Amino acid sequence: MFPFEEDTEEENINEEEEEWYPKEYEVDFTTGKLTGKIVEGSKAIAVWCYLALLIPRYKYYQYSWEHGSELRELIGSNNSDEYIESEVNRLISECVSENPYVTGIENLQIERQESTLKITFAIITDYGKEGVDINV
Repeated sequence: MFPFEEDTEEENINEEEEEWYPKEYEVDFTTGKLTGKIVEGSKAIAVWCYLALLIPRYKYYQYSWEHGSELRELIGSNNSDEYIESEVNRLISECVSENPYVTGIENLQIERQESTLKITFAIITDYGKEGVDINV
């Protein structure tokens, strides 16, 4: 009866047809700096994961409590290498699972030094696999 009610149904149909494709500014994983390029697909999701892992969880109000990681708490601990590897795997899985396009991680390698953890792994997404290197 009212013409504006019919228009909203057509708008909803058009909104459902649009599919989101991930885009991010590229970050050089070795330096942590922006390169100025835009990446898409699995590389964009890898950049999202890299940045999410570097953000301390519960520290900044602009991020939800689900965003970020607690990897920094493992630095300098006297725990065994097996425990550290288990915790890193759990913390990374929790952090990246917030992205709906991430399906898992594999090939996790950890190099433990006194004040840093060098972590290398492959992120599995709906768009493919991508390697991530991070120093925490």
